[in-house]
Amino acid sequence: MDNDLSIEVDHETSREQNNIEDDQIRGWRGEPPVSSRREPPTLEAKIQTSNRWHIVRVPSHVRVVDELAYTPKILSIGPLHHDAPSLKAMEAHKLRFLKRLQNQIKRENIIAVIEDAMINLERKTRKCYSEEFDHINSNDFVQMLVLDACFIVEFLRLHEKACKGEDVMEPVFGTRWMLPVIGRDLLMLENQLPMFVTQEIYNLTNFSTESEQTPLVDLALQFFETLRPFKDKLPSEISASKRESDISHLLGLFQASFVLSTDESSFGNIGRGRLNEYDRFPGKGWVNNATRLNFAGISFCPQSDDKLLTIELEHRKLKIPTLLLDDGTSPLLRNLLAYEQSSRYAAPYFTSLAVFMDSIVDTPKDVDILRNAGIIKQVKGGNDEIVDLLNSLTRELEFDINDCYLSKPIHDINNFCRSFKARMLIMVRTTSLPSSILSYFLLYFSIWQTLTYFIHSSGDDNKNSTLAPAPSPL
Repeated sequence: MDNDLSIEVDHETSREQNNIEDDQIRGWRGEPPVSSRREPPTLEAKIQTSNRWHIVRVPSHVRVVDELAYTPKILSIGPLHHDAPSLKAMEAHKLRFLKRLQNQIKRENIIAVIEDAMINLERKTRKCYSEEFDHINSNDFVQMLVLDACFIVEFLRLHEKACKGEDVMEPVFGTRWMLPVIGRDLLMLENQLPMFVTQEIYNLTNFSTESEQTPLVDLALQFFETLRPFKDKLPSEISASKRESDISHLLGLFQASFVLSTDESSFGNIGRGRLNEYDRFPGKGWVNNATRLNFAGISFCPQSDDKLLTIELEHRKLKIPTLLLDDGTSPLLRNLLAYEQSSRYAAPYFTSLAVFMDSIVDTPKDVDILRNAGIIKQVKGGNDEIVDLLNSLTRELEFDINDCYLSKPIHDINNFCRSFKARMLIMVRTTSLPSSILSYFLLYFSIWQTLTYFIHSSGDDNKNSTLAPAPSPL
C-alpha cells in the first residue's frame, strides 16, 4: 500500500513540475492554464491488469527481419514514437490542422471541450497500450491525444473534399509524396490511437450543416483505398457491430475491410476435420509450388474483385486475388501480419495468405507463372525480389492451422495433386519421360542390331566352313 501511495505522490510531483511547460504549450490557443481550470486525473499504479492490449510494440525478433517496415517515416501518432527526433517536423503541421479545425467550428471553447474529453479518456487510452509510458506525464499525454486525433480527423475530412474536386488550400495535399507516406505511417501497428479516441474527436467536431455526414470509418477507408495491396473493391458498408466494438484502431479497420465479406465461419476447428495429417503442417510443401501445380494440370487466373482474399479451385483453375506490389507493399503487409499476430481477436487472414503464397512461390519461375496469369503485378523490380519478399513474410510468424480460412482450397488442391492422372503428369513433366523412353528405345535398338550382326556373322562363318574344300594331303 505504501508503495502505491509513493507512486501516486511521484506522479503528482511530476505534474506540478511540468505545469509551467504545459501552460506555455497552451499559449498557442490562448486558453487558461490547466492548473487554473482543473486537476488532471491521477494515474493508476504502475502494474496494469488490462485483459486486452490493442497496440503493442513489434518484438525485436520480428522487427529484425525488416526494421524500417515498422518505423514511421514522417508522422508520429500515439505514444510509442512520441517525440522521436526524426518525426518532429510534422508537429508543426499537426498544430496548423488543429487551428484550422478551431477556426472552422468557430466556437471559442471547442479546444477546452476536446481536452476535457481526452482527460476523461486518458486512463482508458493508456490501458490500450502494452507499455506504461511513465515518462509522459498526464498533461503531455492529453496534449498528444488532442493534436494527433484532431490531425487525423481534419486530414480525413480534407481528403474527402479533395476527392470531390474542392480546393482544400492545404500544402500537405499539394505535395505528391506526402499523402502516400502519411497513409502508410497511419497503417503502422506502433503508430495507432484507439479508435474510440479518434471517434470521440470526430463526434465533438462534427458541426457541419449537411444533413448526412460521412462516418469516420468510411472517411478512413476512402483514404486508404489507394493503398490496398489487392485489386479488389472497397466494401460499401461496415456493420454497426464492427464500427462500435471490433475495430481497435485504423490499422484494425483496414484489416477488417478485407475480412468482412468473407465467411467468418471458415475459422475455428474447420481445419481439424477437413485436412489430413500431411496438410496440417504449413510451410514449404504445404501445397506444391506454382510450377508443379502447373505440371499437374492446374491453371491460374485472377480472383474476381468482389471476393477479396478468397482462393478457390474450380475446374482445374486456381483463382487467387491479384497482388499489387510497390515500394509500400512490404511495410503494409508486415504491419497487417504484426497486427494479426498481436491479437487473437483479429482473424488471421493475411497470416494464412502469407503462408500460402510462401508455399506456392519458391523460384523465379513460379513468379513468372503467376505474373503471366495476372495474379502478381509489380511496379518495379525483378522476380528474385518478389521471391525474397513473399518468403520473408513468414519468418518469425506463428501460425495455427485451426485458424486458417484456406482449409478448403488447400484440401481441394492437395487432393487433386494426389490423383493418379495428376501424379503421372507431374512425373512426365518433371522427369522428361518422353526423352527417356526415346533413349531407352535407341539403346534397345542398338543392342538388337549388335546381337543381329553377331548372329549373322556366326551363321556365315559356319556356312563357309561347311562349303570349304578339305585341305589336300601333304
